[in-house]
Amino acid sequence: MRRLRAVLWRLGSLFRKGRHEQELAEELESHLQMHIEDNLRAGLSPQEARRRALIKLGGLEQTKEICRDRRGLPFLETFLQDLRYGARMLAKNPGFTAVAVATLALGIGANVAVFSVMNAALLRFFPVPDPQQTVYLRTTGFPAGASQTGNPSFTFNLASFEQMRREGGVFSDVMAYVPLAIGKVTVRIGKEPEVAAADMVSGNFFSGLGIRMARGRAFAAEDETQHSQVAVMSYAYWTRRFARNPSVIGQTIYIKSVPFTVIGIAPRGFTGVAYDEEPTDLWIPFQTSPLLKPWGRPPQDSASLYGSSSWWFLMMIGRLQPGMTREQARSQLSPVFQRVAYKGIGKPGPKDRPFQLFFSATGGIEKLRENYASPLAILMAIVAAVLLIACINVAMLLVARNSKREREFGLRTALGASRVRLIRQLITEGLLLVVAGTGLAWILARWGTRVLATWFELQVNVAPDRTVLGFTLVVALVVWLILGIAPAWNASRLTASSTLKASGIAITNSPGRFRSGRVMVALQVALCLVLLVSARLMVRTLSNLESANLGFKASGLLVFGITAPQSLHSDPEVYQFYQLLIDRLSVLPGVESATVLGNRIGSGWSNNSAVFVDGANPRQEGGAIVRWNNVGPDYCRVLGIPLLLGRDVTDADSATAPKVTIINETFAKQYLPAQQVLGHQLALNRPDADQFTIVGLAANSKYIGVREPPMPMAYIPYRQSGGVSAMTVAVRTFGNPVALAPEVRELLARLVPDAAMLQPMTQQAQLDETFSDERVFARLSTVFGLLAALLVAVGLYGTVAYKVSCQTGEIGVRKALGAGRLQILWMILRESLTLVGVGILAGLPVAVACARALQSLLFGVGFLDPTTFVAAPLGITAVALLASYIPAYRAARLDPMKALRHE
Repeated sequence: MRRLRAVLWRLGSLFRKGRHEQELAEELESHLQMHIEDNLRAGLSPQEARRRALIKLGGLEQTKEICRDRRGLPFLETFLQDLRYGARMLAKNPGFTAVAVATLALGIGANVAVFSVMNAALLRFFPVPDPQQTVYLRTTGFPAGASQTGNPSFTFNLASFEQMRREGGVFSDVMAYVPLAIGKVTVRIGKEPEVAAADMVSGNFFSGLGIRMARGRAFAAEDETQHSQVAVMSYAYWTRRFARNPSVIGQTIYIKSVPFTVIGIAPRGFTGVAYDEEPTDLWIPFQTSPLLKPWGRPPQDSASLYGSSSWWFLMMIGRLQPGMTREQARSQLSPVFQRVAYKGIGKPGPKDRPFQLFFSATGGIEKLRENYASPLAILMAIVAAVLLIACINVAMLLVARNSKREREFGLRTALGASRVRLIRQLITEGLLLVVAGTGLAWILARWGTRVLATWFELQVNVAPDRTVLGFTLVVALVVWLILGIAPAWNASRLTASSTLKASGIAITNSPGRFRSGRVMVALQVALCLVLLVSARLMVRTLSNLESANLGFKASGLLVFGITAPQSLHSDPEVYQFYQLLIDRLSVLPGVESATVLGNRIGSGWSNNSAVFVDGANPRQEGGAIVRWNNVGPDYCRVLGIPLLLGRDVTDADSATAPKVTIINETFAKQYLPAQQVLGHQLALNRPDADQFTIVGLAANSKYIGVREPPMPMAYIPYRQSGGVSAMTVAVRTFGNPVALAPEVRELLARLVPDAAMLQPMTQQAQLDETFSDERVFARLSTVFGLLAALLVAVGLYGTVAYKVSCQTGEIGVRKALGAGRLQILWMILRESLTLVGVGILAGLPVAVACARALQSLLFGVGFLDPTTFVAAPLGITAVALLASYIPAYRAARLDPMKALRHE
């Protein structure tokens, strides 16, 4: 306690320094007068009495220093002095300070911005209590004979959910959720229909997660069992659609034409637990209505939430009991899961591959983790390289600046300053630069994070949080340590005699004088080469994607989703509706033709089934797979897919007509080699299933995305596939497709008042979304590559200019002895080119390794692309020549007499 009071007293003395100094001076003066009086009484003269009193006290200033050390905190006082002195020195050099702070801000800000996106997409936990206890339930597969939604590792059957929620020893709660559609559904509030993302959830969804409503109440268990027509709205949707009007509680909204009463508003920041980045707008309890089937299944489809034990469609999230680990939970639940997974299917066959239950953390968003984990890691490595180049740049600036202060350091050393004291002063000045750079970087990072989120089309909250702040502080600490090494190393070698005896004219320089600068420049060049190679590969990839052969004419196509009216309960009624829609669209002004298709091209969704040709497996070993799509009349003509043989789908291909199909070239080459294509029979899933006669051969075209390699493909008339509800409409226009959207919207409003256009856009825009990530990485890698080149140019310019200033005397001697301007110019440029050459040679192996790491992101270009590995070094060389030419030109024009008089 006594020590604490002493520390507090010493700390308080810092804020009462003037008063303490006055008290100390008065106290010492009183002691001095007492000694003088004693000496006078002893018979000494006044002068002698004062002299002996001063000797006895040991000197006033020395005594004051001793007292100050005992009363205050010497280290803190020295640190504050260093801060004030460092601030004055930086203020005296505003150009240097501005360049150093801006360089650090760019490097640190880029890292913070990218990490903010990574944190939001991959790391951040749900805004729920104890998020570490929540886990996603996952599986490595599903039983043979079961059907699923295209997300085999995410989905389970209803029996698995019912069993898991009964395992109270493992989970305190298990919640299930499933989207009402692939994408958004039609919602009507008032008279105008709109679209929103809606999920069906179990009654314990909010209570199990620990979510408290911002307004109203959450679902209860009876809402699930009674299938109550109530809804909870997200805070973001409430804000966007109702401007946070509290009267929305109790209001009726129509979801797919079914009325629901809003009973609650979810808290701010909670946007659901969907596996992708699409935020959920509305939640409803599990329903039995045929109009509200999971994943947008049509009303006439036999699959339903209840009663389809072989359908794997539910997603689950669980909250583990306190103290329960994932491995313990997995070992206890795996046998139970294996038994219940085959409920309603039978027993596993002897050749069935076993599948396992496992758990994954709820940090980040599952779909974003799959798509962006590797690219964001690569991007973090790129910005880390930019930061390292920035640090090297600032370190070289500090070394060059401090070299001009050698006389100052020598004088301070001669006056008694230790090396530690000088090093501490330089480190403090570096701290000031880092603090200023980090503050500016935080501002830039907040802006850059919003830009990145827009470019990545992320719909999650990417605002920096405590994790990002901690990362920023760690980066700032690392940068401070890096910047402190070089100046401290140089300062540790200084001596008073060497600096005070420095000659004004340096005819020659010691071999090690610029060695550290050369090494740092070469390292910068090597890192810049890596970034430029990566940027060039990504730009070439983007160019190849934009010019890829799609196999059809994407320009001039307007596409949008539409769901058949819920009042239609039979397939013939649905077929009649879509035929009427096509007929009405085809006669609109500016429309050339129109058709429908099941899965939109470029959406990423596809139908994949086992295929049998003429009742047999067309492959001798392994199963044969075909991608297929249900399409409307004139599909190939409307989309512009060339027909090589046979005919297109026509109006005559009705539900009662003979079943037909069109295949693509890849199907014919793989499954019908050297055979007549037309006339063969095709069956999906089973050899005894419906037989489709091949009546046409179409050219290969893209389906799920531009990157898709040629795949066996079949087009089946939608009226012969059955179970149709939501479809994509493709409209071929004579002019701009976007300009036609308002007329199409008016037509839909007259035809189906409750229907809304789902994601209307041009087909080209839809395809562009399939490589939006590549576009973002091409932009970012180009920006960071050019930034690295700029930093290298600044660093090289500063190094050459500093070297020329130190060699002024030598240059004067050379010119006095007859050296011409071109010789001086070449002497300086030659050394710069040598440094660049060394850096390029050092960076080439690293660039090759990084290019190999990027191989999965490349398209139409190899990672050892020769043009890239020629263009990048040439670009760096050109930058180096430009940066070195200015100081070299100035050196070549020096007057020999002025150079020899230079000091």
